[in-house]
Amino acid sequence: QFPARSAFNLVLLPRPRAMTTASVWDPNAAGMEMKRKSSFSLLDSMPRPMPDSGDEHPATMEKLWKLMETYEPNDPESIQKAFARHLEYSLACTRFNFTMADAYRAAGLVLRDRLIESLNDTNDWYRKEDVKRGYYLSAEYLIGRHMQNAIANLDLEKPFKDAFMGLGMQLEELFGEESDPALGNGGLGRLAACFLDSMAT
Repeated sequence: QFPARSAFNLVLLPRPRAMTTASVWDPNAAGMEMKRKSSFSLLDSMPRPMPDSGDEHPATMEKLWKLMETYEPNDPESIQKAFARHLEYSLACTRFNFTMADAYRAAGLVLRDRLIESLNDTNDWYRKEDVKRGYYLSAEYLIGRHMQNAIANLDLEKPFKDAFMGLGMQLEELFGEESDPALGNGGLGRLAACFLDSMAT
């Protein structure tokens, strides 16, 4: 005979599996909890790692290194200032003659600045560790609109939303200005996008 059932069932949860690949950066080494993934740019006021450039004259670049030592701040006011700077100096618009399409492009440049930081750190780590890279070639590539996805992947939805609300704009209006790069019309194109998006995030 089987023993009588208890009023409580024992639930065995599987142990979390270790990651199969190394992260770009170990947040535990710095004693900090990451928001979403191991990316330097998700940490405000975090000093950037010194790259192993092999420069024969590093002292000549010390001032430049100091200027590039920290990441772009992600608070709403800093995002607003970066937006205004790109609107005028990158797109040659004034306060009186910009359109929502111009605002979308300026917002895209603000976002690109933050993506570039992560891209540079990641590529530097790849060169240092000499890791293998995977490439996916597809004739169709239905990636969809980029801006909303990139903001979500950087975990910056709230600061961006607050920043543009403070400027009298809705993020949804800017998202609507982006054209969908529909490079194909089949399921394989969407599959390729899902593969690459999953590997990148």
